[in-house]
Amino acid sequence: MSITSTTRPLHVGDIAITPLSDGHLDIPAAYFSNASDEEIQAVSPTTRFGATCWLIETGPKKVLVDTGSGSWLKERFPETGFITAAGSSLINASNEITDIILTHLHADHIGGLIADGQSLFPNATVHLQNTEWAFWTDENLVEAVPEDKRPIAQLIQTLARPIASQIKLHDGGADLENGIHVTSAPGHTPGHQIVRISSGGEQVMLLGDALVSGVLQFANPDVHYALDSAPETAAETRKTLFSELAAERIPLAATHLESPGFGMLTATGGGGYHFEPLA
Repeated sequence: MSITSTTRPLHVGDIAITPLSDGHLDIPAAYFSNASDEEIQAVSPTTRFGATCWLIETGPKKVLVDTGSGSWLKERFPETGFITAAGSSLINASNEITDIILTHLHADHIGGLIADGQSLFPNATVHLQNTEWAFWTDENLVEAVPEDKRPIAQLIQTLARPIASQIKLHDGGADLENGIHVTSAPGHTPGHQIVRISSGGEQVMLLGDALVSGVLQFANPDVHYALDSAPETAAETRKTLFSELAAERIPLAATHLESPGFGMLTATGGGGYHFEPLA
């Protein structure tokens, strides 16, 4: 399967992981509610988020991790939706995708699955936590959330309906075989999950939105983000993951790092970490 990417694949044993850039989003500094004045200055007035998805190829499986924004966020974030644009190499090979792992159901992760009310990856099994699906598809959700959050909830429900028949739910952890595992990493959303990949004695983690700002949250994992459903839980999840990644020297990538590549964490003291991109 030939997919165009500006970043070369990372090989973990027999597994190839290719980062796919869906573009970028410019996020207001005000979204980081508990950041210090100095931290806010580092991301003011806006900070650039990357928008990375990943293609995992191992044995018979071709697994897409998240699907980008599609056309759904173009009005606010015009530089998004590239990987599933008409004629893209991924769309041209969309029937070959066997599985899709959705880290969560925010529109910048699920929007690329849907166009004109239809799934763009009709042969794929879509793996998701039961908690995540139940929360966002609750028929009472739109009325239950604050008014300013209702457009988000309505959009997610619109995107979820066409893929309902493809969804395979699990209760917080699932083994997709061939070295691919999904595990719960709550806080950003109720059923947010990450991907752990292992082969040949090597590992890598794809963190989804357990980390959103490399500029702020590597140095201070306690920084909150406005779209975290449970900010304190998200911070605890982040600190637990960072501690493991640094201690075990496991490479990581995350959706919104400005660069789509992989890197390693080193603890710097005081609860902070330094991120070093892989050569």
